[in-house]
Amino acid sequence: MLVVDDSPLYSPEFFADDDPWTYLAGLRADHPVSVHRRDDGYEFYALTRYADVYTAYVDHQRLSSSYGTMVDGSYLPQKDSASGRMLIVTDQPAHTAIRKPIKTSGFSREMLARVGRTVRRNLQDALGKLSVGDQLDFSAVVAPELPKGVLEVLFGIGPKDAHHLLEATRTMIGYRDEVYAGNSPLDSLVDAQLEVLEFIDDLIGHRLGTGQADDMIGFLAQCVADGAMPRDVAVLNGLNVAVGGNETTPHTASLTVHTIDGEREQWRKVADGDVGCDVATQEFLRWTSTNSYVQRLAVEDFEVGGHTIPAGSFVTLWNMSANRDPEVFDRPDTFLLDRADNKQLAFGAGVHRCVGAPAATLEIQTFVEELAAWDKAFAVRTPPRRLRSNFMLGLTELQVEVVDAKEFGAS
Repeated sequence: MLVVDDSPLYSPEFFADDDPWTYLAGLRADHPVSVHRRDDGYEFYALTRYADVYTAYVDHQRLSSSYGTMVDGSYLPQKDSASGRMLIVTDQPAHTAIRKPIKTSGFSREMLARVGRTVRRNLQDALGKLSVGDQLDFSAVVAPELPKGVLEVLFGIGPKDAHHLLEATRTMIGYRDEVYAGNSPLDSLVDAQLEVLEFIDDLIGHRLGTGQADDMIGFLAQCVADGAMPRDVAVLNGLNVAVGGNETTPHTASLTVHTIDGEREQWRKVADGDVGCDVATQEFLRWTSTNSYVQRLAVEDFEVGGHTIPAGSFVTLWNMSANRDPEVFDRPDTFLLDRADNKQLAFGAGVHRCVGAPAATLEIQTFVEELAAWDKAFAVRTPPRRLRSNFMLGLTELQVEVVDAKEFGAS
């Protein structure tokens, strides 16, 4: 088995300034299961083939989520401080007990319909203010409108509070990028976490005893009031939803705009109605793979890809590599908006498949629909600035110019 010392997979700079796709493709072809070490003693096994990543996702008995889902979440195999209380770092059977009220209150058909209407309204307002010739940073001006709509509905807050919460969660995920965290990344991370937790705790506190349970926060507050859920569990899972929802879709939207600019002929098929927005959305999700990986801990020996990973080992499941596996996707390194039977793993699989996946997919599809119907388009004018993170693929700056849609699509 390949052992890589001082692996670039630890480096946020590598993901921002180099080519992690090619590096992972090499691992997938020649060393689909490999070990990556660092001087401080941290090491993890990397799974890069689709079949192995999927196998790991669905084996929640031998691979635990309770020890943190990010590299550097813990330097030792010890449980996350929120283990058993926050959905993303909880194993069965507690996982199902926490997931059910969140899914029921936040991602029911009724709630998704409300989310879709709000996101569409926000996007239409943002796009409607733009004129041909306008120049702007798409990642700062338009992309945040997607998660803002979700927060407004699920958390029962206004646009101003939604924007404030979005900024805090963005710092939590991008704390190693000076754009979000300045010169004190760890301090910024801690401050942002406390800010979000206090914000959500206040929301729940204000809703206790009101009987108003027409959104996710209200429902969680009612669970607390009824004694069905401890208050700290409600707060932590409010944070879970906020971070998960806020930080994926804006980056996916920015990467989508950047991709469209480079694939104008294909985009014309969507704008003309020859390719459905639902089909196109699945390819944007595969191609961007915003959540690059998740981490697990083997609590028993785990056999995968012809290798045995010993108990007590960290294991990383590389979504971005699985989504380019030639064993599953025809011409995987080619962007195909009309790709059929798209089995992308952007949201994971199994019981830990992202609980907000339906809402995130709806956000991106709504965005694609609004862009396709818009009489204008975004032309990228300067190379984008990529987020310094190995966990989240995204753009911290995307300078665009608003152009006429007919000129944009001209060959």
